Amino acid sequence: HLKFNNIGVEGGKALAEALKVNKSLTSLALNNNSIGVEGGKALAEALKENKSLTSLDLGYNNIGDEGGKALAEALKANKSLTSLNLYRN
Repeated sequence: HLKFNNIGVEGGKALAEALKVNKSLTSLALNNNSIGVEGGKALAEALKENKSLTSLDLGYNNIGDEGGKALAEALKANKSLTSLNLYRN
Protein backbone atom coordinates (compact mmCIF):
# COMPACT_ATOMS: atom_id res chain seq x y z
CA HIS A 1 0.00 0.00 0.00
CA LEU A 2 1.17 3.50 -0.85
CA LYS A 3 -1.55 5.41 1.01
CA PHE A 4 -0.85 8.93 2.31
CA ASN A 5 2.57 9.30 0.64
CA ASN A 6 2.16 12.61 -1.19
CA ILE A 7 3.07 10.94 -4.48
CA GLY A 8 1.58 13.79 -6.50
CA VAL A 9 1.04 14.12 -10.24
CA GLU A 10 4.57 13.17 -11.31
CA GLY A 11 4.59 10.16 -9.01
CA GLY A 12 1.24 9.07 -10.43
CA LYS A 13 2.64 9.32 -13.94
CA ALA A 14 5.73 7.30 -12.97
CA LEU A 15 3.59 4.58 -11.41
CA ALA A 16 1.46 4.52 -14.54
CA GLU A 17 4.52 3.86 -16.69
CA ALA A 18 5.51 1.00 -14.38
CA LEU A 19 2.01 -0.48 -14.50
CA LYS A 20 2.16 -0.66 -18.29
CA VAL A 21 4.87 -3.32 -18.09
CA ASN A 22 4.14 -4.93 -14.72
CA LYS A 23 2.82 -8.47 -14.96
CA SER A 24 2.59 -9.52 -11.31
CA LEU A 25 1.07 -6.74 -9.15
CA THR A 26 -2.60 -7.46 -8.45
CA SER A 27 -3.53 -4.79 -5.90
CA LEU A 28 -2.50 -1.15 -5.56
CA ALA A 29 -3.76 1.31 -2.93
CA LEU A 30 -2.93 4.90 -3.84
CA ASN A 31 -5.56 6.76 -1.84
CA ASN A 32 -4.77 10.22 -0.44
CA ASN A 33 -1.80 10.96 -2.71
CA SER A 34 -2.82 14.12 -4.63
CA ILE A 35 -2.39 12.40 -7.98
CA GLY A 36 -4.65 14.94 -9.68
CA VAL A 37 -6.27 14.98 -13.12
CA GLU A 38 -3.10 14.33 -15.12
CA GLY A 39 -2.01 11.50 -12.83
CA GLY A 40 -5.48 9.98 -13.14
CA LYS A 41 -5.32 10.18 -16.92
CA ALA A 42 -1.88 8.55 -16.93
CA LEU A 43 -3.14 5.71 -14.75
CA ALA A 44 -6.10 5.30 -17.10
CA GLU A 45 -3.72 4.85 -20.03
CA ALA A 46 -1.79 2.26 -18.03
CA LEU A 47 -4.97 0.31 -17.28
CA LYS A 48 -5.52 -0.12 -21.01
CA GLU A 49 -2.31 -2.16 -21.14
CA ASN A 50 -2.06 -3.75 -17.69
CA LYS A 51 -3.47 -7.27 -17.47
CA SER A 52 -2.63 -8.23 -13.87
CA LEU A 53 -4.14 -5.55 -11.62
CA THR A 54 -7.45 -6.61 -10.08
CA SER A 55 -7.84 -3.90 -7.42
CA LEU A 56 -7.02 -0.19 -7.56
CA ASP A 57 -7.80 2.34 -4.81
CA LEU A 58 -7.65 5.95 -6.01
CA GLY A 59 -9.83 7.51 -3.30
CA TYR A 60 -9.11 11.13 -2.29
CA ASN A 61 -6.79 11.97 -5.20
CA ASN A 62 -8.49 14.95 -6.86
CA ILE A 63 -8.64 13.24 -10.25
CA GLY A 64 -11.76 15.24 -11.13
CA ASP A 65 -14.25 14.70 -13.93
CA GLU A 66 -11.65 14.40 -16.68
CA GLY A 67 -9.60 11.82 -14.79
CA GLY A 68 -12.78 9.91 -14.01
CA LYS A 69 -13.84 9.93 -17.65
CA ALA A 70 -10.42 8.68 -18.73
CA LEU A 71 -10.64 5.83 -16.20
CA ALA A 72 -14.13 4.93 -17.40
CA GLU A 73 -12.86 4.77 -20.96
CA ALA A 74 -9.93 2.59 -19.88
CA LEU A 75 -12.28 0.09 -18.27
CA LYS A 76 -13.64 -0.71 -21.71
CA ALA A 77 -10.27 -2.21 -22.61
CA ASN A 78 -9.19 -3.58 -19.22
CA LYS A 79 -10.45 -7.08 -18.49
CA SER A 80 -8.62 -7.80 -15.20
CA LEU A 81 -9.70 -4.99 -12.85
CA THR A 82 -12.60 -6.04 -10.65
CA SER A 83 -12.38 -3.35 -7.93
CA LEU A 84 -11.88 0.39 -8.41
CA ASN A 85 -12.33 2.90 -5.59
CA LEU A 86 -12.81 6.51 -6.70
CA TYR A 87 -14.30 7.83 -3.45
CA ARG A 88 -14.10 11.62 -2.99
CA ASN A 89 -12.52 12.61 -6.27
